[in-house]
Amino acid sequence: MGLVKFLLVLCFSLAGALNVHRMSADDQNEIYESQAKDKVDAVTFAFAKHFQNHMVLQRAPQRANIYGFSPTIGQKVTLQLVTVPATRTYSYETAVHQDGSVGAWNFVLDPFAAGVTVSIRVDSGGESHNISDVIFGDVWICSGQSNMQMTVFQIDGAAEEIADAHNYPNVRVMTVNMDQSATPLHDIIKIEEPWSKANNDSVGHGAWNYFSAVCWLFGKNIFKARHTPIGLVATDWGGTPVRAWSSPQALAHCGVHQDEPNEQPQSYNKYLNQMPLKERHRLEGPGNSSVLWNSMIHPLLGMTIYGAIWYQGENDAGGATRDKYNCTFPTMIKDWRSNWNRASNGQTSNTFPFGFVQLAPNHVSPGGTYGFTDIRWHQTADRGYVPNPDMPNVFMAVAMDLPDFNSTYGSIHPRYKRDIGARLALSGLAVAYHQSGIFQGPLPTGSHSSASGLIVDYGNTWRLHIIINDGFEVQCAHLRWVADPIVAHTNTTVTLKPNVCHTGEKITGLRYAWSESPCALHRCAIYETSHNLPGPPFISYADFDPNGEPYFTFNHQTHIRN
Repeated sequence: MGLVKFLLVLCFSLAGALNVHRMSADDQNEIYESQAKDKVDAVTFAFAKHFQNHMVLQRAPQRANIYGFSPTIGQKVTLQLVTVPATRTYSYETAVHQDGSVGAWNFVLDPFAAGVTVSIRVDSGGESHNISDVIFGDVWICSGQSNMQMTVFQIDGAAEEIADAHNYPNVRVMTVNMDQSATPLHDIIKIEEPWSKANNDSVGHGAWNYFSAVCWLFGKNIFKARHTPIGLVATDWGGTPVRAWSSPQALAHCGVHQDEPNEQPQSYNKYLNQMPLKERHRLEGPGNSSVLWNSMIHPLLGMTIYGAIWYQGENDAGGATRDKYNCTFPTMIKDWRSNWNRASNGQTSNTFPFGFVQLAPNHVSPGGTYGFTDIRWHQTADRGYVPNPDMPNVFMAVAMDLPDFNSTYGSIHPRYKRDIGARLALSGLAVAYHQSGIFQGPLPTGSHSSASGLIVDYGNTWRLHIIINDGFEVQCAHLRWVADPIVAHTNTTVTLKPNVCHTGEKITGLRYAWSESPCALHRCAIYETSHNLPGPPFISYADFDPNGEPYFTFNHQTHIRN
């Protein structure tokens, strides 16, 4: 640590003892991050922290990376991998190389089939380290803010889920500690929950204190469908904006060159104010650009992974950051993919599957028509569906019909995570694992006008299940939005009430479920019949046929006109 920072630490200590001076938050962060960097740079010969007993390594056809650190540049490092039960030994050799400010070593293993269990030993300069009960499967990263952080302990059906966890010993979990850094780190500062087989403690430890409910439920459902070992790495922090998880290059691409203020939803602040001060840290994550990319994503990039899931956006629903989310979120995905591919020696795909949860309701219905509505649309790069040309190999779970206004943890933290886990896994099985079948709710393919009203056509992919008649709105010529209820429907179309605009006004826009809390629990208007998946929200602006009648298309990007 430099002399200036040492003196700052000394001053801080004396201030605490004499109660005569309080350092600014910026000064404290500078000291904290300097100490964290010193801990990482002062390496000894060791695995990177997230290589541990009971972990999951990525299965074939990808090749897992094993890496760590050493202070002795050029020194030989050997690795011996033994399959268990012992049938074959694999040997590898490399040397310590300079990687920025540290000495590092790396092995790219042979491809191993799912379910192969191994022990691994590394040796260098007379020192050795071992990890055991390592199994090959699919590794998924789970990231975002508090709705990803929200634990199994906190959800509906928690007791049942926790009691069932021990039945899935080949689903393994790990939680990264919540730490920030001003610069990219080579190694994680701390592991909060070490790699563990699923059991009632590793999955159901406590509120806000591992393990992520959405992460667990997604992984469990994937395992049940695929019977392939699953490794789940939770790296999340409540109250954080997308910029904190994004690299400087990704932010620059979207014109984010300085930190802009975020507006936390009032319901979030209300819940925080009820929490004990010592516990609020877990839900008041940092908002500065790249500080979590540096500390909670960058150290994992060398690890070969299969995919990632994400639940975030509430913190970007207010202020200037809202209107950039249609760039910052898709760009973050592209940037993660590119960096993971490069750092993993090409073993993590540069188009790896990426899933996300569309924002759930918050305020009591219907709430505003901006904020959460904008973010839901921007999460799809303003198209309303994924995968799409701007977001290939991306999948999502719609959550707008899962309000929980009486949630113990505030309305912004609905407890219905089992629905989300099931929907996200169904979508992931289709996109990430190429399983056939319906995996997302109905989205229109087109529309036309008739004497009976505007007919919205959903095509032949889905059979529609109409729950209620409300949810659609049309925009009349002078830009006001008017509710337009369903008056008739078939298995593939809905007909909206005619003549809801004033005489002489043309319909110029059409939108669906366009409010912060558009539906009661499981009570949106449009579902499909195979899995009861809700149709996602959408907005479209009219084109006009030769007779001057409006029609709508939905296969292109549509920017919101405010």
